[in-house]
Parts: sequence; structure tokens; C-alpha cells
Amino acid sequence: MTGSIPASTIDATEAAVAAEAVEAAEAVGRLDRASVGAFEAFLGEPGEPGSLISTDRSIELDEASAFPGDVVDAVDGWGLQRAYVPEAHGGGLGDVFVPMMMIRRLAGRDLTVAVAHGKTFLGAVGAWIAGGPIAGEMAELVLAGEPVSWGLTEPGRGSDLSNTATAAAIGGDIRITGTKWPINNATRGRAMTVLARTSDQAGPRALSLVLVDKERVDPSTLGYRPKVATHGIRGADISGLELRGTVVEGDRLVGAPGHGLEIVLKSLQLTRPLTTALSLGAADHAIAIATGFASNRRLFGRSLAGLPAARATLGAAIADSLLAEAVMYAGARGAHRTPEEMSLVSALVKFLVPDTVDLLFRDLTPFVGARSQLLGIAGAGAFQKAARDNRVVGIFDGNSVVNLNMIINEFPSIARDTDPVDAEEIVADFGFEAHDGWVDTTRLRLVTKRGSRVLRALPALVDLLGARPSAVPARRIAAELDRLTAAAGAAPRESAPSAASFDLAERLALCFGAACAIATDLASPQAASAPSEVRLTAVLDRLAVRLGLLPSTAAAPSASALAELALEEAARARAVSMLDGWTEAA
Repeated sequence: MTGSIPASTIDATEAAVAAEAVEAAEAVGRLDRASVGAFEAFLGEPGEPGSLISTDRSIELDEASAFPGDVVDAVDGWGLQRAYVPEAHGGGLGDVFVPMMMIRRLAGRDLTVAVAHGKTFLGAVGAWIAGGPIAGEMAELVLAGEPVSWGLTEPGRGSDLSNTATAAAIGGDIRITGTKWPINNATRGRAMTVLARTSDQAGPRALSLVLVDKERVDPSTLGYRPKVATHGIRGADISGLELRGTVVEGDRLVGAPGHGLEIVLKSLQLTRPLTTALSLGAADHAIAIATGFASNRRLFGRSLAGLPAARATLGAAIADSLLAEAVMYAGARGAHRTPEEMSLVSALVKFLVPDTVDLLFRDLTPFVGARSQLLGIAGAGAFQKAARDNRVVGIFDGNSVVNLNMIINEFPSIARDTDPVDAEEIVADFGFEAHDGWVDTTRLRLVTKRGSRVLRALPALVDLLGARPSAVPARRIAAELDRLTAAAGAAPRESAPSAASFDLAERLALCFGAACAIATDLASPQAASAPSEVRLTAVLDRLAVRLGLLPSTAAAPSASALAELALEEAARARAVSMLDGWTEAA
């Protein structure tokens, strides 16, 4: 699977580190936030000799469209897959933000590796929601390091899962016929959770989920579609699986017959926030490159960082990365504290994070200049890979149009009158010291009753800022939310949403981002400190610009201040983060 390039050797020291890390993780059971640091140490620094994932090696594999099998195997050896299995099924998964941060760290080095490994969580999560004996079977596969893919999409059918053509005849056994394409890990995966039609009746109860373990079926009934030549994540196994009357045991159903679509939709409420960790990893990579470039590049006798316009551009991009970080965190907190709202929250998170990181790359590409497109120049060649890879994230688990459509469908709930939200309770839910077990998936719902509590809390969260400078842009955004909420209530119910409805949904997502940023800041141990104020003001100014409430020139001072803070932190080998103190809060 690695083409003509010989696999890099993982030396004995790295293997010993991996074994020790797994032993330590198993000793404590749950993989917690301290495990994130252990995993990052295992990965090593990409620019250092002997690191597990080197930038040069990642680019080499990407240029050859070669699968990074040696690295994926090493990550299996460390035991990352334990973070995909809830403790009740023998794994180490409690707080969903832990695997999100691990995937982020992995994607920050090579998004292709993160996509290849993290896909197993997506393929398996339906079993955790369905429960029953199949969850134990799935756990055995995942904990053994076997890749599990998610067979949802089909040729020519786009994102319309209700139009699934793959058929499964349920009797004593289950006979499956159809093609799943394009699917991540379709060829190299050991198993696939397949969405199939099990009834000729129209409606959502016509579909079921079936676990197909390739080692337990007749291999002659399986065929493979070739790997797709993708623009980003070139080395990933994006291919297809043909099932030609493939027979699996009757107990291979994931959930009850006819509940497949419901389980998929509930699973997406958890996988959408998880996939945003991929975008955060790409953003981390880009910011590190741009910050180093700004520090070292000299123009007109001055460092690039000393030029006001360049500093403001860099700061605006960093503000985008901080917004994405806060929104990702909000997605994780929502999964634990308000799972009944995740049908909307997951769509808000999944739209906003990849879209914001795409904007970050668009702004930083001219900033880095020609080096953003070239290979092998002072490490900047990795920028173009990260930019290409991130564009693919936007289509995982529902593209931007699908997620905006879901927000539009929630307009009546968003606009519904309800009791005021306790902002301090929101901040407490965002608390860094929280230690959560696995999500109560019985509380997941396909539609919310009152939209998002975090979004509704924006005005009250702004009040908690008091006289802080960041309250100025925050109040502008809160006033805009009032207008948008009224517009959502008055919006027509459309079978095909208009451009105006899509614009309204996008603006509501930006307001949600503001609420996430404020709640994350207020929950931080650094709340109201000087660095906290620099970060939050820049993020809210940037959002006000994107909403058209503030000219970009007016946001330049806060962006420049954020860039200065980032350069100071970079000199200490640290990155600015809305989550400073999260690890220590353990």
C-alpha cells in the first residue's frame, strides 16, 4: 500500500515508548487529558530526526499518493484505537474531547494519517449507539487495531442517504448486494458498517445497518473499486467495496431492522464534531509555518512581523484558528451536557470549523507567498499539503451545504420563545475541570425542541464580560443575533432553501461561534487576564468583520496585538490557545 517508497523504520526506542504508553494507559483504564500529552510526546516533533512523522516523509508519501502504513501501524501500537471504544466495552473512551485532541495532534503532523486512523471511530460509533451484543463484537475489532470503515455513500447518489440502493435480505442470514463508494478505508479496512435497504416500503424505516467483517464472508463475493485520485489526502485509501450477494450472519445487524438511518443520523451528531479536529490540526500546521515565516522573513530591512499590514494579516488568521478551537470544544461539551441539542449543534460546528479554517488558508496563502505552493523550502512546502488536505474535511460527514440545510431546518426551534438561559451555568458546563464519562446516547434526538442553549445564551454571556474591551464587539454580535433570530422565525418553509436562507444560516453559525468563544474564555483559568483579553477581542472583532458589522481596518489593532502575543509564545515554543490550562485542570 506504500507504493514504490520503502517504509521508514520505527526504531527500538520508539517501539519501547509505544509499549510503555499502552501499558500506562491500560493501567489507568480511561484515556484522559494527560494521555494527550503522552501521545504527542510519542509522535515527536516533525522537524526532528527520528520522529515518528517527519514533514519531509509526509510530503514524499503524499506526492506519491502512497498510504502511510508504517505510521498507522505505529499509532496502533501506541493504542490510539482505545480512545474510540467506550469504557463500558473495554476501551478507554470517556470524555470525547480526548480523542478529538489526539486526532488534532496527529493531523497537525499529517492529516492523511489522522484521516486513515480516525475513520475507525466513525465506522464503529453506530454500534455504541445501538448497544447490544454487536457493540462487544465491534469493540473486539477496534481494540485489535482493525480498521473499520463506514459504508454510507454510493455512486451517483450524493448525500441523499434515503436513496440508498444497496439491498440486504434478512432471513436466517443476511445477503447484501450493492456498491459503497467513495469510502475511506474501503479496501484496507477489515470491516465495514454498511447502510442497506432491508424493506421495499418507502420511508426512513426501510434502511438498516449491517456489520460486514471481510474475514467472516466468502471473499469471492467482494470486489473493490480502485482508489480515487483526490486533490487532498492523496495517500488515503478512498476507494469502494462491491458486495455481490455477500452473506453475513443474522446477528450482524447494528441495531434493530429499520433503524439504520436513525442510528446514522445520531452517529453523525458525534462524528461531525470529531472530524473538526482534522481541520484544527491543519490550522495548527499552517499557523506554525506562518508564524515562523513572519519571524524570519525580512523585507525592506525589517522582519515581516514588524510590518503593520503583515502583522494584522497573521493575527486575523490566528483569530480564525482560535475561533475554530473554541467551536470544536463547544461541540464536545455539548455532546456530554446537552446531547438532545446535538442535531443542531453538530451542524453548526461542522459547518463553521472547516469553513473558518479554509478562510485561514486563503488569507495565509498570499502571506506566505510562493513558498505556500512549493516543496522543500524551509519547511513551508508542508503548507500546500495542509491546505489541500483541509479542503477534504469539509465534505466528511455532510458537506457545508448539508450542514447549512440542517440549520435551516431548525429555524423554527431557533426562533421559538423560551425561558432565559443561565449564562453562568453555560460557563460551568464549559469548565476545564470537567471529567465526563461516555455520552448518554439515549438523549440524542433527530430534531431539537429549542435550538441551541449556547446560541440563545449569547446576550447573557456578553453581560458576563462586563466592562472588558472584548464586550464592545460582543455587543454588536449579540444585537445582530436578535435580528437574525427574528428573521429565522419569519423565514418561509421552503422545499428548496433560498440563497437568503443559506445566508441566514451562515450568519447564525457565526453568532454561535461568538458564544462559544466567550463561554470558553470565561471557563478558562486565565479568564480576564491580559492574554485572555487579547485573544477574545481579536476573535470577536474578526467575527464582527465576517458579519459585516465592523470594517477590517477597525479590527486590525486587535489582530496585530494577537500576532504579537503569538510571536512571543512562539519564542517559548508555545502556541496561543483558547484552551490554555485544559491539561493542567486535570
